Amino acid sequence: MTRARSAAKSSNRRLKKLFDWRTWHWMSSAVCLVGMLLFAVTGITLNHASQIEAAPTTYAKEAVLPSALLTQLNAAAEQTALPRSFQSWYQSHTGAALPALQQVQWSEYELYVALPRAGGDGWFSIALDSGEFYQEITDRGWVSYLNDLHKGRNTGFAWRMFIDVFSVACVVFSLTGLWLLYKHSRGRKSTWPLVAAGFVLPVLVLMVPAHAKADEVEITIPRLNVAEYHPPYVAVWLANSKQQRVADIAVWYDVNMADKEGEKWLKDLRLWWRRSGRSLSMPVDGVTGATRRPGTAKIDLTPWRDEFKALPADEYTLFVEAARELGGREVLKLPVTLPITAPVTVIAEGKSELATTILTMEP
Repeated sequence: MTRARSAAKSSNRRLKKLFDWRTWHWMSSAVCLVGMLLFAVTGITLNHASQIEAAPTTYAKEAVLPSALLTQLNAAAEQTALPRSFQSWYQSHTGAALPALQQVQWSEYELYVALPRAGGDGWFSIALDSGEFYQEITDRGWVSYLNDLHKGRNTGFAWRMFIDVFSVACVVFSLTGLWLLYKHSRGRKSTWPLVAAGFVLPVLVLMVPAHAKADEVEITIPRLNVAEYHPPYVAVWLANSKQQRVADIAVWYDVNMADKEGEKWLKDLRLWWRRSGRSLSMPVDGVTGATRRPGTAKIDLTPWRDEFKALPADEYTLFVEAARELGGREVLKLPVTLPITAPVTVIAEGKSELATTILTMEP
């Protein structure tokens, strides 16, 4: 009987310990420790993402597919998965395996596969007539990588499951902490005022109007189904009511060509060239940039805020001009009245070289 009672008491102690709030609190804190530090640090880096400098590194690879493999690839046109023979060829030539879920886009002349990844980007294309293979992999550094871990962006199923488990552990940690505060609050008069402050302060902050810091122009470059595609040169500038250029915002061109050969084709941006380009010595700090592939790019207008405020009151136009080798040319105009007295959003729709362009400005 003594042994039975002893075993029962031991079992009761284990059960009591298992359902003890303090046990769940310290266990959840142990599980959350590293993850919470990671998410706290990346919360800061995400909040200041536009102020943290990074130097992306791009790795390019070119090759030509064997004719037999190219025939198999053409036979698989419009399928969502690429043939295993190509996947083997890809791994042997690049040293990396294709992801299980591939973002495959077929056109009449080209195969395009997006290779999104945490902390960077990637893609490759194959000319379906010649078999020319070209790939670019971009690494934006460890800060970008950790930021993507925070967001669960392009991180895979396992990491998303970890975020779910970590979130549940954080909920347990918070609720058990609240219960322990309740249990020990009688001798600590500041407990509930501090808990209330933790709730009220975020609400008050959210009630503060969010002004400034939102000035930007968002430019979307469409993906075109053409036999030979070159990223367009793009110029963005502000002109007054007399159509005189008052500020150059961005000029994207092929800055990596030897002997500044890319500058020769800036003349194809005919409107910008006449108004500004021919008088500039390229590259221009804060304005010049590399060409952009199809997709959406944002230009932060905050550095020009003081310059815009100093301009005389007038009707201005933000010009966005694009010109593409073996392609066309297009100009979009976004009218805006300066100085800004109320939030402004101007949208222009392109028809060929440019897609949706959005100008957002705040007083």
